[in-house]
Amino acid sequence: MRTTRVISAIGVCLVLLGTALGAVPMQADTSVRAYSSSSSKSSKDNFTITKYAVDMQLGRDSEQRSTLKTKLTITANFPPEQNHGLAPEFVTQYKGHHTSFALGSVQDEHGNDYEYSWSGDTLRIGNKDTYVSGSKTYVITYTQRDVTWNYGDTQKNEFYWDVIGASWRVPISNATATLKLSPELAAISRTTPQCYIGRQGSHTTCTVTSPSVDTITASVGYLAPYAGMTLAVGFPQGTFAEYKKTPGEVFQERLEALLPLIFFVGMLVLGLASSLVYWLYQRAIGRSKELGTIVPEYLPPPDTSVTTAAEIVRPFRMVKGSAMAAQMIDWAVRHYIRLIEVKPKTFFSRAQYELEVVKDVSSLHPEEQEILGDIFGHLPAVGERINLKTLRNNTSYAFRLSDNAKKLDELIDHTYKLRDTSRKGTRGFRILAGVLGVLVLVLCAATMFVPFLSGLQFLFFPGVFIVIIIGKLGFAKPLSDKGLALRRYLLGLKMYIRYAEADRLRLLQSPETAEKVDIGDHAQLVKLYERVLPYAVLFGQEKQWSQQLGQYYEEVGTQPDWYAGQGAFNAAMFVSSMSSLSSSTSVGSSDFSSSSGGSTGGGFSGGGGGGGGGGGW
Repeated sequence: MRTTRVISAIGVCLVLLGTALGAVPMQADTSVRAYSSSSSKSSKDNFTITKYAVDMQLGRDSEQRSTLKTKLTITANFPPEQNHGLAPEFVTQYKGHHTSFALGSVQDEHGNDYEYSWSGDTLRIGNKDTYVSGSKTYVITYTQRDVTWNYGDTQKNEFYWDVIGASWRVPISNATATLKLSPELAAISRTTPQCYIGRQGSHTTCTVTSPSVDTITASVGYLAPYAGMTLAVGFPQGTFAEYKKTPGEVFQERLEALLPLIFFVGMLVLGLASSLVYWLYQRAIGRSKELGTIVPEYLPPPDTSVTTAAEIVRPFRMVKGSAMAAQMIDWAVRHYIRLIEVKPKTFFSRAQYELEVVKDVSSLHPEEQEILGDIFGHLPAVGERINLKTLRNNTSYAFRLSDNAKKLDELIDHTYKLRDTSRKGTRGFRILAGVLGVLVLVLCAATMFVPFLSGLQFLFFPGVFIVIIIGKLGFAKPLSDKGLALRRYLLGLKMYIRYAEADRLRLLQSPETAEKVDIGDHAQLVKLYERVLPYAVLFGQEKQWSQQLGQYYEEVGTQPDWYAGQGAFNAAMFVSSMSSLSSSTSVGSSDFSSSSGGSTGGGFSGGGGGGGGGGGW
């Protein structure tokens, strides 16, 4: 059973880790404990237990600790071609400690051994390649220790035991329980035995008899699925030695007391680790150490689309706005399209826009043509128009967008050569992710198999998160020299956009300025600011930039010829409308045991130790 649990724990951790990494789907319940009162009835549980007999022997060992020997005799009536056998589930802990559960034998009524295997705490009896049918009897024996508890409210050492657990998923036609006391226990005074039946928490009692001084019996004619039987009898305090915690359990208690601190430190470490990873990412992928001095740039990067620029700087948290909206505005200011406001913004709705093609788009970059083709359903000709509202919740449009990221990666890596596809600079991340993945797997298995480490299970998912991040970095492609130059240029452009207006004008008069700009010619400034507007949108600075651009429009006495509407063009309003479009098409860059005793009549079904349940398999 121990070996099986180890294998099971490792298996579960592999599934969890694989699922978190997106390598395998989660197909099954990942809980190691099979005990569950909420298990749904399946076709494997379409049978009846016709007899359920529990024979128990309660005694004391040389240390005065309680001992329990149990024999279950279960007769089930199976339909043909459904079950491989019975699958009882056992609870091997009581009041937070292990009961030293040890399986003795699994036989039929004639003493012939059955084949069986463990799945967590579920005993699967039978062969996976063979079905059983008709009446089958299973005789299971096992031993436990430390099965009594000193209840403060009753002032008794109680044997308060779920002799039939309330997690059986099948009905039981006849159930009996017999408790035989050792001679020394039979000679000790005790309370009147109590019996409770029904679902978890039920106070319904059942008949208890004592045919002899050392024997207690209880029986019930029928138990529905998820109904159990609990037996309780109290002995004077001191009858049984109190459970002595093992060093591991003492450690676990101390560990649990420190969990808040461990959690705080863990989150702090996670935060620091994330910052470190991001710093390493900037160095390895973005080649931040090689950026050098950033010089302000006041023009868009030459021969580069907004879409490509956004993809290059997105990993470095530079993209704050909608790349799609920025790309459309870029087409507009370059006079490939005209933006037409067909319905103004109201208190209850966003503004609506149409897009009209006004110039041959065949000269656009391939990624730009791809996006336009996705919008129209084909590469549009001059004069074609489309209402952008028709793209919202449009499954055909969403499908057309599905391959854009892959195509853009191909262009960036192989056509524009902006990234290094050899991934030489990220080999260290791949090695680190592999090592950390093994450590996380070991931690997960340890917390499931070693009881006093169970309190550390919460560390598993943060650990997986770190592995995922580092793993992704390991397969990321660093910027090439050309890509680094583009990132440097875009940083300069972002710097220029964030400048105060006076500083921008001062820059335009600098001797280093490539194109001389007459800052007194506001018409020239309008054209310059229009060209940079898409990048202001991309960097999340469209409100401030549009405000300044609007002032120049007023001074010149004109409006953008690439826009038509009832009022002045409002970039922030257009971005808001485009954000709703992006979200609606789902695209990103394209945009229970009782604490009271039961021996004096205050108990309930399922309130004791033991228990379990089961069904078929």
